[in-house]
Amino acid sequence: MSGESPADSVEALELALNPLVFRIADSTVLIGVKATDRGPELMYTDVGDTVCAVAYTDPEEIRRDLPDGYRLFQITVPDLLRRLHPGCGLLIGPRAASPLMVMPYEREAVLAASVPFPAGAPIRIKKHGVPHRALMAAALPRIEAEPGVLRVYLTRYQVADARMKLLVVYENDPAAEGADATAADAFVDAAAAIELADPMQVVALGDVPEPFLGMLLKDVPPAYVRPGLTR
Repeated sequence: MSGESPADSVEALELALNPLVFRIADSTVLIGVKATDRGPELMYTDVGDTVCAVAYTDPEEIRRDLPDGYRLFQITVPDLLRRLHPGCGLLIGPRAASPLMVMPYEREAVLAASVPFPAGAPIRIKKHGVPHRALMAAALPRIEAEPGVLRVYLTRYQVADARMKLLVVYENDPAAEGADATAADAFVDAAAAIELADPMQVVALGDVPEPFLGMLLKDVPPAYVRPGLTR
């Protein structure tokens, strides 16, 4: 594995020095939601002077605490933060010995850390690629049927100390309408079809920033090349 991005701003440096933010940004949590005349209502609590939505990571704990009329849902932390009022915080694991807390002023840092290649974050990419025959076999029929998908790269990567993920990078012809969505959907659907156990990140080649783009093209051979193209 190799590759580390330099901090290019004060915010980026702060993110890089706080690895916990990447674990939070990479988390999926459980929440209770109640349908009301005003719309969906979450579970809330007060932490000091801050109103916080409550989320859990332990299914048994949330089932024990779930009030009548509330239903259980799973959601990523970034998606949950985007749905909260700007002045609302987030409390994760209220029964834990050390609950995690995202204050309102920390929200943007968590969201910035949730993108595939956060600015200033230490990122490691596995050289030489990672073959995943089951995933490629499941995605291949749709990939081959879309002439705008040119190449696919498979490897693993890790942002700070968040989970190691399977990284799927696809190159598409910008002039081919729909190729971008087709490639992304093909791998998301393929992962669901084979019940992929590994966490996965799917990203377009054009969205991979330097220096990681150069590393990818140099060190990771494509897992798929459209017939007629060269490496």
